[in-house]
Amino acid sequence: MRRLLLILPLLAVLAVPSVAQDRSNRVGFGAGVSYGLAGDAVLFWEHETRYHDAWEVFAEGQLLLQDSGRRWGVGAAYKPCLYRARNRYGSARLGVSLGASPLDFQSVLYAGWQQTYALRSGWQFYWQAGTSVTLPKWGGLFHADCGVGIKMPVRDRFNRKMK
Repeated sequence: MRRLLLILPLLAVLAVPSVAQDRSNRVGFGAGVSYGLAGDAVLFWEHETRYHDAWEVFAEGQLLLQDSGRRWGVGAAYKPCLYRARNRYGSARLGVSLGASPLDFQSVLYAGWQQTYALRSGWQFYWQAGTSVTLPKWGGLFHADCGVGIKMPVRDRFNRKMK
């Protein structure tokens, strides 16, 4: 499992051509920890709209470090931009995911903050912090989490052909 999590971002970088542009699509990878000694990883696609608002579709995996429990899920998030400055912006992150652990299914509601910094060639670095509610509870009802990651711009061939 660890090898797969290390190989996925490398394959994404090699397989997807990148360009710098505003209001673009991005592929990203992030990792973090949550209260209760859990580690998580996320692979996502983000579509940025006007004024840095964005929609995100993601696949996530989470590992409880104490009990060796694990959970997988897929979901979506809306990220309205609330703060903009030169080469950085901050967004609220509101999302939902559906997932499964070896014993049952779960739904998770997310609310948090994502701070994004622009790098060269359209790449972005971000950190995020937030809380989530897991139903039915898995290692606790509420979770506080934080994480970091990278966003890579991808060429949007469909929109270029339409112009």
